[in-house]
Amino acid sequence: MPLSQKNGEIMKRLFDMFSSVRLTLALLLGLSLVAIGGTLWPIEKDNIQRYELYYQSLWFRLLLALLALNLAACTWRTFRRVWREKQSLLDRLTTLAVSSSPVAHPLPAVAADELVSRLQQQGYKSSRSGDQLLARRGLSGRWALPILHLSILAVMLGAWAAQLGFVGTVNMYVTHQIDTYFDWDVESQQPLGFSLRLDHFEPQYYPIELRFATIDPVTQETLQVYTAKEGETVDLGDGLTALVQRFFPEEEHLVLNLMSSGLPLGEYHALSGSRSYPNTVRLPVIIRPAAFRDPLLKQLHSEVSILENDQVVRQGIIEVNQPLVHRGVAIYQTAYSRDESGFWTCGFQLSKDPGEPVVWLGSIILSLALVLVFTVRLQALGLVPSEQGWQVVPLTGFRGDVGAARLQSLVAALGKVSLPDREAES
Repeated sequence: MPLSQKNGEIMKRLFDMFSSVRLTLALLLGLSLVAIGGTLWPIEKDNIQRYELYYQSLWFRLLLALLALNLAACTWRTFRRVWREKQSLLDRLTTLAVSSSPVAHPLPAVAADELVSRLQQQGYKSSRSGDQLLARRGLSGRWALPILHLSILAVMLGAWAAQLGFVGTVNMYVTHQIDTYFDWDVESQQPLGFSLRLDHFEPQYYPIELRFATIDPVTQETLQVYTAKEGETVDLGDGLTALVQRFFPEEEHLVLNLMSSGLPLGEYHALSGSRSYPNTVRLPVIIRPAAFRDPLLKQLHSEVSILENDQVVRQGIIEVNQPLVHRGVAIYQTAYSRDESGFWTCGFQLSKDPGEPVVWLGSIILSLALVLVFTVRLQALGLVPSEQGWQVVPLTGFRGDVGAARLQSLVAALGKVSLPDREAES
């Protein structure tokens, strides 16, 4: 055997091995067993983390690489089969003994162009081979299978590309800015590529019930106690009303919007204890928060700026589950705290995943391809001229009683005499 022929035989055997469905099932079984072990293994045991032991190990990634190679070989084989399917159907049509075939259905004599037009009306795409016609419908469903394989490969490629990104964290005070982050993979500070400045932060709470009191400025006696929630209006008497605009539980700071006889007076800031606020609205009484229920946290709200070359290029808001994305880096709010002096500090997680768009695109195409695979079936038939007219030979897509009924309906539609034909006969 010549060397080139021998090498070709080896390559063919390797291709057959990697495109084998048995290999696919074996790899999927192996990955399933690993997933079971990764589920049952404790999260951390003997300083070994479950995630690192199973899903980040070299042997697990080798299994995934073999599965990708197997899927790529199957995709190529499926693509080649679909690409050659037209010629395969034509060859099958040519070898059939149409005149004696029990599955052939006769049609009256119709011009080939007219027959092509009628097939097109039924949703079939026709192609000629000599004096024969090949009609097919549902080609999108046929091509959906190799596209389905390609979309899975795209998802796997996007997951691999995530290794080129990073996940890090930063902690910073309000008004401070940083241009590095802590990378947990390498356990060191890494350059961010831009500067992040925290302009403002506040925890937002659900409206809570609170009490505030009016106090005589001379005797410091409590004159009246009111109970309200944020957004409610309280009548303070003598035509004076107060809208509870905001309440900051950490500072025990109450903001009221005052009106006198329907005319706005402005904002009034009330602080607890002996603290005072330089209000511009003058009242004959002092208003102070008296008591409030424990607040329920609703959202964390951070206002940030992105700087490049010491210039602000972007401003935005970061909240829980609402990150800010800049240059492909997603910035998430993860933590907050307050030091002894009352200054807020926030924690952010920064992640960059260059494979995320590929994963999303692959997932969308995968979903669409699955719909096509299960809803659109290929139907193909051949039409061969005979002495009486045409013979219709079903090739694929007409199995069972439903397929037979569909074929009978199609033959009836193709053999229907049109109005010009009837006039010619008369």
